[in-house]
Amino acid sequence: MSYQPKVALVHDDFSQQGGAESLFATIAALYPKAPIYTSLVNWQKLPSSIEKSRIRTSFMQKIPFATRFYKLLLPLYPLAFESFNFDKFDVVISSTTRFAKSIITRPNTIHIAYLNSAPRFLWNRDLQNEYLSPIARFLLTPLFAWLRRWDKASSARVDFYIANSQNVKNKIKEIYGRESEIVYPYANTDFFKIPKIHNWGLKSRNYFLIVSRLVKWKKIDLAIEAVRELGANLIIVGDGPDKKRLENLAVSRQPSSVNQITFAGKVTIEELRSYYQNCVGLIVTQEEDFGIAQVEAQACGKAVIAYQKGGSAETVIDGKTGILFKTQNKESLKDAIVRFSKVKWGSAAARNNSLRFSKAAFTKGLKGCVTNHGRSKR
Repeated sequence: MSYQPKVALVHDDFSQQGGAESLFATIAALYPKAPIYTSLVNWQKLPSSIEKSRIRTSFMQKIPFATRFYKLLLPLYPLAFESFNFDKFDVVISSTTRFAKSIITRPNTIHIAYLNSAPRFLWNRDLQNEYLSPIARFLLTPLFAWLRRWDKASSARVDFYIANSQNVKNKIKEIYGRESEIVYPYANTDFFKIPKIHNWGLKSRNYFLIVSRLVKWKKIDLAIEAVRELGANLIIVGDGPDKKRLENLAVSRQPSSVNQITFAGKVTIEELRSYYQNCVGLIVTQEEDFGIAQVEAQACGKAVIAYQKGGSAETVIDGKTGILFKTQNKESLKDAIVRFSKVKWGSAAARNNSLRFSKAAFTKGLKGCVTNHGRSKR
């Protein structure tokens, strides 16, 4: 009988539902007996495939209204993850965009960290400048400086890093001075696929599509301004704190008699697939560490217009499955849309490219890394 190491899993928190949580649910399914350690949980946000009995929360869970005001508890996250005890485990796998990688393990326990991103709010000064007022930046400077030192120091506790893209691999090297292997996340290429029959009512709207959480750093306002000036149609799928500002911008940027820009809000996964399948193309205005939406769109046979910095350069083949624009501004995006509209894109090329990011490829890659590195200290 082969040796089976005792495994534990770690995730930042379950305070929202996003790509990182969906990916973690897949990791959790690969190790169904492994307990899951996390700072805090909003039980309504926990992926349905994860049993509540597997969850082990930190002291933060006992703080009143913690799941609502979790961003204000930023200074407590280091203490939360350092408070866990992993002495009885052989392998610990953390999945993180922030602090889950900072856990403390005994010397003989192997810690493998899967990074979706380094903490953006710590290492991206442009993001800080956009979200925070000058006074807030001044007041928070000591906290951010301490957290950057702590984040870099605690990164040394990881035995092996797995990056979700070449883009993140470069950041791990730049910020933490560590090497890593790449295992790409996946899109559900069995579900998102080229349609046999189009939704002609939707297709006749001749629209470009955005699928995104509505936050300022995503730069969705660039697309609103670009399509307005080009007279194109745009449907925006998603919700978030920037929605009202973007809605106001859309109204002020389009004639009242023309419904060029539509906010679809939150949609079902079936509705999302239909939006992908019937659009002219997907627009991605932000720098993504990986970017699952552009893979889902290509799986549906649709080409993509994307800002070339970040993961888009790895998921979109410029000139074959989409157009990559170099500068994150309105004029560069407008030029890309015009160039995009002159090309007859092949759905098969987009679909075939998306298959590089299948669930089978992800699970094979992750399990291979864990198996290889899980033997290193024994």
